[in-house]
Amino acid sequence: MKNNVIKILLLEIVCILFTVPCIIGGLRYNEYLISFFMLGIFGISYFLFGFKKDKLSNAKKTLIFVAVITIALVFITYGIGFLTGFARSPYNRNLIGILLNTGSVILLVIAIELVRYQIIKNGNKLTAIISVIALVLVEITYSVNLYNFYNEFALIEFICIAVLPSISKNIIMTLYVRNYGYRVSLIYSLILAIYEYVVPIVPNYDNYLRSIILIIMPILNMQFIDAYLKRKKKEDVRNKNIGPKIFVVISIIFLLFVIGVYSNLFRYWVATIASGSMSPTIEIGDIVVVDKYYRDNPKELVVGDIIVFKIKDTLYTHRIIKSIEKNGKYYFRTKGDYKDNAEDTWIVLKEDIVGKVKFKIKYLGYPSIWLHNLVGGE
Repeated sequence: MKNNVIKILLLEIVCILFTVPCIIGGLRYNEYLISFFMLGIFGISYFLFGFKKDKLSNAKKTLIFVAVITIALVFITYGIGFLTGFARSPYNRNLIGILLNTGSVILLVIAIELVRYQIIKNGNKLTAIISVIALVLVEITYSVNLYNFYNEFALIEFICIAVLPSISKNIIMTLYVRNYGYRVSLIYSLILAIYEYVVPIVPNYDNYLRSIILIIMPILNMQFIDAYLKRKKKEDVRNKNIGPKIFVVISIIFLLFVIGVYSNLFRYWVATIASGSMSPTIEIGDIVVVDKYYRDNPKELVVGDIIVFKIKDTLYTHRIIKSIEKNGKYYFRTKGDYKDNAEDTWIVLKEDIVGKVKFKIKYLGYPSIWLHNLVGGE
């Protein structure tokens, strides 16, 4: 067993090292290269350990149930579209187009779930935890091809839309594989990975709402499966896994809070300071908490307040040095606190204002800046 653990750790290290040039060096891998790499990792694991078939009671009925529940959850998310509207699918839906769009995705999903199964069956808790990290990094490496990191906020969007849902999904898929085998996780992952390439329309909700849905969906799916197997087996499967589930629930609550705060869903929003224009009041790497109340109530802003505003798609955090009221409309002149700064050349209008800075938290923004630089941000 000890030798198996060492071998699995080596395979996980290889997976992590494979992602380093992309995540740190800014290299973009071809999608099929990533898929075939993971198939290669599975092939090596098959050579080292063989392949033990999973023993899933009521296998056929359970897999059908998983597929039905997953599809039902997708339909439920489509119900949101009646509130937000629908958009035409951007993908080519003829047979050739679907095959081209889904080919690498299907290969990657199959490879990841088989590798996950090999790790869970032949390793221990440590290798299971590391597998979550390694497989999240692999999925990030795949997803990064779909994004352009033109500024810090594009990076935050990528974290919310791609990274956090991947963390949630991989934690739940690891529990799936440990409790039920690879077929359950494979069915769920395949449906979620390919359905958007097939359907003609998709809900037109924003990316942050999409992120929340993708984070919650595997949790709900797992609860339905647990309830189903409890009824079939006459035993409480959930009680056996209360520890991991508490961890997952706490993690998801935290992730949802982070998404909500960063995504402008609430009154208060946080922004990372990436320039020194407000030094020494606010330094690079600080996080500022922004109250959006003042966006709609600019008359309550006074000289000396620090505000966040957008000029030509660029966000600034500067201090008000002059407030002008004319015909019931308010205009502001601003300036950064750095000693060599001149007064800003623009006039800040009501529609430019994001909110007023309430307070700062030192240093917490450095991880965001660091990640932005890692993926090639300017």
